[in-house]
Amino acid sequence: MNIDQVIADFDSRYRTKKILNIAISVLIVLCGIFSIYFIFKYDKEGLLTFRWMTVDGTIFTIVLTTLFIIINIIEITSKTELTRSLVYFIRLSSSVAESLILIVVLLSQLPFFSQHMHILRIDMFFMHFLIPLLTIFSFVLNDSPLGRLKFRQLWHGTAFVTVYTAIIIALIQGNVIASDKIPYFFLDFDNMPVSMIILGFIFIYAISLGMAKLLAFLNRRYYWMWFRLTSKKAE
Repeated sequence: MNIDQVIADFDSRYRTKKILNIAISVLIVLCGIFSIYFIFKYDKEGLLTFRWMTVDGTIFTIVLTTLFIIINIIEITSKTELTRSLVYFIRLSSSVAESLILIVVLLSQLPFFSQHMHILRIDMFFMHFLIPLLTIFSFVLNDSPLGRLKFRQLWHGTAFVTVYTAIIIALIQGNVIASDKIPYFFLDFDNMPVSMIILGFIFIYAISLGMAKLLAFLNRRYYWMWFRLTSKKAE
C-alpha cells in the first residue's frame, strides 16, 4: 500500500467535499437573501416582517453561512484547519434554527390550522423548505463530528432561540409590535398567564435541544459516507 497515495487521495476527496459544500452554502445564502427581499416587498409590513421566527431564522442562517463560507475558503487556500469546535457549533446552531423553521411550517400545514402558510409561494418555499433541508443536509454530511456532545454543549444549538427571544421581546416592549401583531400567543405578555409564557419558552428550548442532539447524532453517523462512496468509486 502506497501511504503517500492514500493520503493524497483522502486530501483530494476532502477538498472536493469542501468545495461542494461551499457551493451549497452559496446557494443557501442567495436563496435566503432573495426570500427575505421578496417577503419584505410582497407583504409590505415594514419592520413587522421581522417579527416572525422564520424570517429571523433565515437571516441568522444567512449570516452564519456567510461566515462559514469565508472560513472554508480560508481553509482550502491556506490548507489550514481553523478552530473546528467554533465552526461546528456555528453550523449546529444554524441547523437547529432551520429545523425549527421546518417544524413550524410542517405543523402549519396540518388540517386543524385555519390558515396555512403559502408554502408554494417562491419565497416561502425557499425560506421554509429548501433552505432548511439544504442547511441540515450540509451540516450532517460535511462538518467533522466532535463526538458525543455533553448536555452543556447542546446548548450551543439554542443560540437562535436566545437571539430571537431577545429581538422579539425588545420589539414588543418597545411598542414596535402592537398587541394584535404579536406573532405567537405565548409572547402576548399582557394577556397570557405567566405559567403559559414559561411553558411556551420551555417547549421551544426543549425542541431546540432535542434537534441539536439528533443532528449531532446524524452527523456522527453519516459524516464519513462521502469518503466511503468516493473510495469505492476510486477502486
